Amino acid sequence: MPEPVRDLGRLEQRLSAVEAVQQVMRAVWALARAQQPHAEAAAAEAGAYFDTAASIVARLAGEPHIDHEDPDVLWVLVGPERAFCGPLARMLLDQLPETGAVGLAGARLIEVARQLPSVADRVAFEVGAASTAGELGVCADRLATQILAAPRPMVVLLHPDRGTPTLRRSVLLAGAVAPVTEPPETFLPPEEVLEAAVGELVAGRLAVALAEALRAEVRARLTAAEAARRACDRQLDELRYQWRALRQASITQELLELTAGRRA
Repeated sequence: MPEPVRDLGRLEQRLSAVEAVQQVMRAVWALARAQQPHAEAAAAEAGAYFDTAASIVARLAGEPHIDHEDPDVLWVLVGPERAFCGPLARMLLDQLPETGAVGLAGARLIEVARQLPSVADRVAFEVGAASTAGELGVCADRLATQILAAPRPMVVLLHPDRGTPTLRRSVLLAGAVAPVTEPPETFLPPEEVLEAAVGELVAGRLAVALAEALRAEVRARLTAAEAARRACDRQLDELRYQWRALRQASITQELLELTAGRRA
């Protein structure tokens, strides 16, 4: 078989492969685009619920102090659950404090962390995160169970801030804090109100962490899928140009062979 025809066959195989990848990237982008409104709404709702509980606690008790050098601190990092979200997981892990035990939430985050000895040797527990907005409640319960099973004097929650790769830190569990000097009037004893509000605050923090991690993951997946789509488009344009050139060369060679055969 003449060389141009053989090259043409290989080029057609590459075209088919890139077109298949392009279709997958379009599907990933479409699914992420459909999921984004739900993730954004879940993050907004969780944030509003948490802000309400936090405001009640702030009126009744002081703010706990975070000692970043305390080896007894448990850092709970919540990150992406599924793959194909670009470098999000590594960006979050790079922001972890250098000391203290670590709890990880998110399958993709765990997968990347296992490749980092500086993190893998400090992991106290691993648990899945939410892959959809409907899983936030179940995942929050699982995460709370893991945190309570690995007791530390202080537990600090780390999660993406407002859908970005920047980590936000918040105290989830800590020792006693000083009460405010002039608490507001309540129908129930302030201690009972504070106990209930702290419970809701912890639940709210976990919901916010999981919702924000999901929002950051969906945004990162949209960005990665869009970049991959553009790369496929550029490669297809180049391959189609090459295909047309090789096809023309093949046709020209066939005509020359026919002409030569007739003359012979």
